Amino acid sequence: MLQECDMGSSGEWKQHKLHSLECLRALSFYLADYAAPSKDWDHDHCKGCWAKFAELDAPDILHTGYFTTTQPRDKPPEEPELIKKSRELGHKVIAKSDAKIWVCKECFEEFRETLGWKLKSATQI
Repeated sequence: MLQECDMGSSGEWKQHKLHSLECLRALSFYLADYAAPSKDWDHDHCKGCWAKFAELDAPDILHTGYFTTTQPRDKPPEEPELIKKSRELGHKVIAKSDAKIWVCKECFEEFRETLGWKLKSATQI
């Protein structure tokens, strides 16, 4: 997971997260508990800061966050560097089976106004 200290300054870290989240501008989100989409896919990451969402109990694991089911409007995202490196090392990388894009509570609150995000209720899913 990327961390603020890796980016040099908090301003650079904020710009990095904003850049990562820009493709989600003006989308609607739901607040929900994380549930693994399949037995082969057991976690997701925040689109902004790469915090980890999973059902397991462990340090630094998030269990609740915001998700959107709408795909970003721009071109398909480039494969993250972490995934590229994993493939190069011969690790099996499983294709994600659902269309949920997760954002942690911290990133959601930090960029909600800037990116014009809307919050929908669970009854609208």
